[in-house]
Amino acid sequence: MSADLLAIGVDAALDNCAHYLREEQGLTEAAEQIEAVRAAFSNLRAAAHACLTSIDFQDQYVADANLAMALAACEPIHTDHNREAVDGLCVEEDDDEQ
Repeated sequence: MSADLLAIGVDAALDNCAHYLREEQGLTEAAEQIEAVRAAFSNLRAAAHACLTSIDFQDQYVADANLAMALAACEPIHTDHNREAVDGLCVEEDDDEQ
């Protein structure tokens, strides 16, 4: 991904997406998903910065634990379900519809 695509920053880009989905498209659930992604990314970024700036073993240990939790929060919960993009949104496939 090109850096100029994120010139306004990830948080602002995700906020803009959530606003558009909610206000322009009426897609509240999708907007809430985007806001959850923004929060998870913000936590992950903070945890990564803490790892890089820790000054002693105890700080590093705590920072590593926080980073592990932040990474785990970004992992998919339902790995047995295929996902596909439909109209720009991620939705779960329903095997019954095939």
